[in-house]
Amino acid sequence: MRVENSKILVPLGDGRAVEAVFYSGKTLCLSSQVGCALGCGFCASGRHGLMRNLRLEEFGLQLEAARAIGLSPETLTVSGMGEPIHNLENLCRFVEQMQAEGLPVSVTTTGGAPEALERLMRLPLRALMLSLHAGRQGTRRTLMPRAAPLSGLLPAFVKLARGASRRTRRKLGINYLLLEGVNDSLEEFEALLPLFEALPDLTLHLLEPNPVPGSPYKASRSETLLEIFNWCRRHGIHVRRANASRRQPQGGCGTLVLRSPVAVSPDPERMSE
Repeated sequence: MRVENSKILVPLGDGRAVEAVFYSGKTLCLSSQVGCALGCGFCASGRHGLMRNLRLEEFGLQLEAARAIGLSPETLTVSGMGEPIHNLENLCRFVEQMQAEGLPVSVTTTGGAPEALERLMRLPLRALMLSLHAGRQGTRRTLMPRAAPLSGLLPAFVKLARGASRRTRRKLGINYLLLEGVNDSLEEFEALLPLFEALPDLTLHLLEPNPVPGSPYKASRSETLLEIFNWCRRHGIHVRRANASRRQPQGGCGTLVLRSPVAVSPDPERMSE
C-alpha cells in the first residue's frame, strides 16, 4: 500500500511557522527561509515575500518535528520554502552536520553567483538540482522575475561542472516544471540543448506543478509531457518524469507557505540574519 505524503507545520521561536514535507520514499523536504524573495508566479512560498533566513538550529528543528510524530527520514532535501543559496552559510553548516550523522542531503536552487554555486558543488551532497523552468531568458523572467539570468548562470554552471570530478557531475541535475502554454514548447528545450551537450552526465527532471490557490498556471497536458520526454530522449538527454509522490496534493512543490504575515524584502542583500 502506498504511503501518502505528510506535510508538517513547524513552529518557530518568533511565532512564525514554516512547512516541511515527508515524502513516501522516506525523504524529508526542508525549508531554508521564512518566506522567499524570488516571487515566482507558480509558487506559493514567496507570495508574501521574505522575512528572514532560517537559523542553523531551525533547519534541524524541522527534522526533529518529523521524528516527533513518528517519521524516520532516510534522506533530506533542502528544496522547500525559500532559496537555499541565499542562506548559504547556514545551509553549508547544516549539510556538514548531517554528513556527520550519516543523513544524505540534496539541495535544489534556482542559481546564483559563480562562487556560491562552486561552494555548493564542493559540499558532500547526495544531489544538486538547478531549477531552470525555461530555456529562454524571456520565459524564465516571466516565471521567475528575480532569479539569476540564464545568460550568466548557464556558462558559469557548465564551467564549474566541467572542472568538477565525474562523481560530482553525476550528482548534478536540472529541474523543469512544465506549465501549459508557458514553457512547454520544444523551442524552450532546443535552447537548452547546448547545456546537455556540454554536460552529458546531467539528468533532466520533468516536473508537474501541484495545485496552488490563485495561481494562473496549470500543468501541461499529458500528451505534451510525453512529446517533450520523447524528444529529449531522441536528442540523447537523460530525462526523467516526476515520481508519484511528487504529484500528490501534499507533494510540496511550490505549495509550501508561510503561516504568518511577513514584511516583503525582495533584495537578496537584505536576506542575511
